[in-house]
Amino acid sequence: MRLTRREVLQSLCIGVAGARFLAAGTVLAQTAYTPFVLVLDGTDAAPAPDKLRIVVEAIIRRNVPVGLALAADAPDDAIGAALALQAAYGGMFEPIALLPGMETERVYFQMRRAGDAQARLTGLAGQAGGAALPPAFRTMLCRQAGPEVPILSGVRAGGFRTVLVMPKEDAPTTYSETENGIMHVAGGLRLASLSALNQRRTRITQRMVGDEPLVLYVSLAGLASLDDERLGSQAATLAGFVAQAEDEGKITTILPSEFYLRSDAFSREVALHLDFGSGTAPADAEVAFLKALTAAGITFSRSGGEAAAGGTDCPILGADTETPAWQAVRTAAGAAVDLDRPMSEAAPVSCAVTENEGLDAALLTSAGIAVRAALGERKTKPGLDENGLLEVPVAIRIDGGRIGDGSELAETLKTRLGPERDALLVVGGAALAAEGAGEVIAGILAGLSTRTGNHMTGLGAYGEALVGRDPIFERLKLSDRMRFAGGGTGTETIDAAEKARLEADAELAWRYFTRLSDKDTGLAPASAEASGSSVVPYSSVTMWDIASQIFGLVGAHSIGLATDDAFAEAAGKILKSLPATRIGKLRLPQANLSTRRGGPLENSYNASDTGRLLVALKVLAGRGLDKEVAQVVAGWDLAATIVERRLRDIDDGVWRTYFRSNYAHYAARGFALWGMEVDTPYAPEPEDVATDRRMRILGRVADIGSVGAEPHTLEAMELGASEAARVISDVLFTAQVDEYRSTGRFVCVSESSIDRAPWFIYQGFDVEGEENPWTLEAMADRARYETPAMRRALDVVNCKGAYLWNAVRPHAYSDRLVSHVRERGRISDLGFASGIYAATGQPTANYSDINTNGIILEAVAYVLSGRKTLL
Repeated sequence: MRLTRREVLQSLCIGVAGARFLAAGTVLAQTAYTPFVLVLDGTDAAPAPDKLRIVVEAIIRRNVPVGLALAADAPDDAIGAALALQAAYGGMFEPIALLPGMETERVYFQMRRAGDAQARLTGLAGQAGGAALPPAFRTMLCRQAGPEVPILSGVRAGGFRTVLVMPKEDAPTTYSETENGIMHVAGGLRLASLSALNQRRTRITQRMVGDEPLVLYVSLAGLASLDDERLGSQAATLAGFVAQAEDEGKITTILPSEFYLRSDAFSREVALHLDFGSGTAPADAEVAFLKALTAAGITFSRSGGEAAAGGTDCPILGADTETPAWQAVRTAAGAAVDLDRPMSEAAPVSCAVTENEGLDAALLTSAGIAVRAALGERKTKPGLDENGLLEVPVAIRIDGGRIGDGSELAETLKTRLGPERDALLVVGGAALAAEGAGEVIAGILAGLSTRTGNHMTGLGAYGEALVGRDPIFERLKLSDRMRFAGGGTGTETIDAAEKARLEADAELAWRYFTRLSDKDTGLAPASAEASGSSVVPYSSVTMWDIASQIFGLVGAHSIGLATDDAFAEAAGKILKSLPATRIGKLRLPQANLSTRRGGPLENSYNASDTGRLLVALKVLAGRGLDKEVAQVVAGWDLAATIVERRLRDIDDGVWRTYFRSNYAHYAARGFALWGMEVDTPYAPEPEDVATDRRMRILGRVADIGSVGAEPHTLEAMELGASEAARVISDVLFTAQVDEYRSTGRFVCVSESSIDRAPWFIYQGFDVEGEENPWTLEAMADRARYETPAMRRALDVVNCKGAYLWNAVRPHAYSDRLVSHVRERGRISDLGFASGIYAATGQPTANYSDINTNGIILEAVAYVLSGRKTLL
């Protein structure tokens, strides 16, 4: 006689995840059957609830378990019907949530979307009288769009443990597990409808005799067109076919979540947190309880209680940031970015608990708190919130009441924790008040910790286990923590000695222009190399170069290096040298000019360089040259280069869209100054708020490529930092500080001229790079210059970048950067070297350039003026 489904589940002890079904990794356990999963696909159009019930009940009547996939945003009545079926048929039916597009999301947004979806589903389950604790759904589904199986390691933060990856067409079934415990099952067979079985019986039967798992997806499209009798008949026929195969020993039917629940690799996190802040238990009882936990090998976190030694501290934090608890958090955050503190001592606080009213989650995340539990009655929406904080609801709190022999408590734990969900268990001090209570509770917890699949830990480690690793998110959290801790030993005010040093630096940088600017055009060369008493200039400049010269001139005038008359004369020459030559039918500033003749050198137009020039011209216009500047800009047909709100380049006569660049946002701000609004690649989605916005920006940065100090620090000085510039600068600067703190190596990446081939390089930072995030790109012959050996040889500490960081990020590290390049990068009567080679500590030999000196002048003037933006 065939066992019922419930009898099978009970015999396998699924409740404690003890059954052996799949071995850890990707090797099947020794079995004589093929695991088989039947999934009804209702994701394209949620079927009517009455139709769903007819199909599901017809299948279950043949003792075949079935999963139902619905879009997580399906109508309430469709989700409600699925939840009602789950409540009615328990281990025979499982609802599955489709989250469209999850397969292309980064891990952070996987966590966010999974949590939001689960919150809605669980809320509907609560309205229907379902389980009080999330998750309502344990399995989610995504579609495989390309050749690679998507990996969704972020969905555990939302309560999902199994991911089905539905193929476009029939594909072999594969499965794997992520580091944080998400089982992925990809591939399977597809049926276009319930009635399509007859055409595919042979194919399905052939797959049943293999040794790989089999997932059969059956589309429910067109269900509404079938009458109830025919619908029930088709569903029963499908179920009969599956049941017969199981009776013949070909397959064993399971629900999707059982791929993991019945796996050797299955585990779930049970966080134990001790809240001894109330002081209601005798100190000796607390000590005895902690000893019992330690003896049982149970790890935990704690908050409050003088006797609560051991465990990981998760402080109780309130709105008052001046409390000792908050000050301790700030100190710990500072230790993580203290340049002189040993790495072993850098352990920021990662978890916290709050009382009923909670507090601003953004404040917690800025301090480096990754996970928070509210210990009172506060309604907590579990999952990762929009601030990047993992909110953990309390599954059960043991805090007083009758403990007795512990049997009632043990039963409550079993019910509330369930067999598979990750959960937080809190023990309050009052629970230990009765004599012997601590011993009983410790014994129950010891038993819980030894059950197969249970992993007991503290609140902080619990959060680490659930949160998928996203390198961009990790970078952002580190930058938040550094900002929260303060600016290090750097300060926004400077003393007389540093003021004198900065003035001397500006004077040296200004010599590049006074010595090398052409007497007729007023233009300084892009770069120059000193050879004995002579200088060999590279007599070509871009619009970006000219902008740097203008900013250098404005800076020199501000500091007092250039008189009013000298400023007006130099600015007038530059303005007269700006071209309005034709490219096709348009009058535009050419990409490159001769500094001697002032004429164009090629038939090209660069939107990025022009964007920076437009910022410089707006600054110049505000220095008494508004009419002259307006006349120059009016002579260009710039608006005609904007198509569908996007900038265009012209490369030797060929038009190209200029958008996918980490310089495009700054360029867009330059055009906006002159009434030309264009799109930016960093625009967040309309629904994004808080950390979501910043993660979206950084994700788009990563899609484009590496970033350096420019143009984001320039934007801060000239225009005031936009949200994007501030976020990018924060993450980049913190990464450089972290590298220096970890290795003692100065890192300051930006675009740079150098004194050897390939002559110009872009050094940058890959915001999602982990092992080696520092990049180097050559302008030409990239394959030759981008090998590890060449990258080491060409790696420079960018001199202008050092002054930029000193201007916009006063900090101990930027102080050291400036001292480093000031000591090594000075070239008598030529300005500053473009960079200091990291491998040798030597500068680019007798080699300087217009951007280095112009930007150093700009940055020094910015600092000496009290760090006031130019516009």
